[in-house]
Amino acid sequence: MPLYVYRVITPNGKPATGRLEAESEISLVSKLSQQGYIVLGVKPTKERKRRITLRAKLADLVLFTRQLATMINAGVRIRDALTLLSKQNAFTPSFRKILVNVLVSIDSGSSLSEAIEETNAFEPIFVNLVRAGESGGVLDNTLNKVSEFYEHVKKTRDEVRSAMAYPLFVSIFAFFILMIISLFILPSLFRAFGGAKVGGIVAMLMGANDFLAANWFYATIIVVSILIFLIYFFRTSYGAATKEFVGNLIPPIKALKHLQDSSNFSKTLSTLISSGVSIIEAVDMAARATGSRRLMKKVPVMVDILKNGGTLKSAMEKTKFFPQLLVEMVGTGEETGRVDEMLSKVSEFYDQEASVKLKQLVSMIEPAMIAIIGLFVGILVFSLYQTMFNLEQGVGQHF
Repeated sequence: MPLYVYRVITPNGKPATGRLEAESEISLVSKLSQQGYIVLGVKPTKERKRRITLRAKLADLVLFTRQLATMINAGVRIRDALTLLSKQNAFTPSFRKILVNVLVSIDSGSSLSEAIEETNAFEPIFVNLVRAGESGGVLDNTLNKVSEFYEHVKKTRDEVRSAMAYPLFVSIFAFFILMIISLFILPSLFRAFGGAKVGGIVAMLMGANDFLAANWFYATIIVVSILIFLIYFFRTSYGAATKEFVGNLIPPIKALKHLQDSSNFSKTLSTLISSGVSIIEAVDMAARATGSRRLMKKVPVMVDILKNGGTLKSAMEKTKFFPQLLVEMVGTGEETGRVDEMLSKVSEFYDQEASVKLKQLVSMIEPAMIAIIGLFVGILVFSLYQTMFNLEQGVGQHF
């Protein structure tokens, strides 16, 4: 179908532009008008259709899946439900724009799974779960499971952020206090002695102070540039690999990450299997959902065993990645035909274990931070005492 550029006034009274495929200009105008838009202009373009770069945020997904499942279960048509949801201010503007594009695709004859896949804004797990729900005629039940899955993911993420908020705040606050003392207060104190010569740490601090005073603009640009680079770097695959490598060097963090990976894999795999996704696709997607590069390297081994008629238990055992409890529970589930239930129960158990490990890790971080800050303050105090003692001796020799 040809691609058109359109200009419209949204139902909220705001101008908007976009690119969409349609059979004809009349067809596109009709679709946009049905959605409550006032069409200002439509013209064909030879440019290739650009995929949406917007990504659905986790908070939007949790609310969206729960409300869509409720509406479908109540008998509301999918298109009508999406129309209502696309106008809710509870979602971010970017997510509402995504829903508008989903609506246009549905009006073009696409199914819900095809429409959300076309936006390139949803994770493959979400797309496959919706597709499985459509093929099985249980879309509302599947969406409820998807909602529970994303609520679990959000809860886990919120727990980690909440636990790390206090140590992070204390670290940043202590850093700025120490920088103020080191770079401004101490140098001013020593200059009161008439610019007498000092050495050691104090000389280094005074040199840093002089450098920042003379080049504060460039120093600010450098620091901001480094922060921006780090933010974007840790969002890349190389950044994720770096974080995983550093985390594996610290035993408590490595143990916590292993528990979280086992829990996320179990929960995701349980949701996929119970929704009707094939075991091979489910294993691959569940491994990718953990974000563990070590586990993703084991996926080909698991897939090969499953394709050759092996059991899920034997495939997981072969990787030597999963805890023995998880492997045995999967074996029990295969024998009883309740693999998804077993995986869900194991996930809950590992969630509790990970929560305990996280609290223990935070309790270890706080005294470690206090010790580091105390050590730094102690070095500053010792340097201050030694320098002032030397200065007093120098002054005494002049008299």
